[in-house]
Amino acid sequence: MTDGGMEELTILRTFAAVTTVVAAALVAANWNARITVAGFVIFIVASIAWMADGWLENKPSLIIQNVILLLINVLGVWRWFPKAEKEIKS
Repeated sequence: MTDGGMEELTILRTFAAVTTVVAAALVAANWNARITVAGFVIFIVASIAWMADGWLENKPSLIIQNVILLLINVLGVWRWFPKAEKEIKS
């Protein structure tokens, strides 16, 4: 990969790592359902970023892991979204 490509990969990995940490903090805090849903949505974005990294670096294990995590996080949104809607209506 060219130097420019390595810089872009570093940006992608930094983005993926930061979004993963932010999402984990929001889900772990469990302040309310809306914040928990936001955490799961951010986890989805992070999983997509990690899958892109796995694709660019030819790391199938990273792709597979994050496809599974993506599905888990979609389940999290599906589970928590009705509670978040109730909070908004209250």
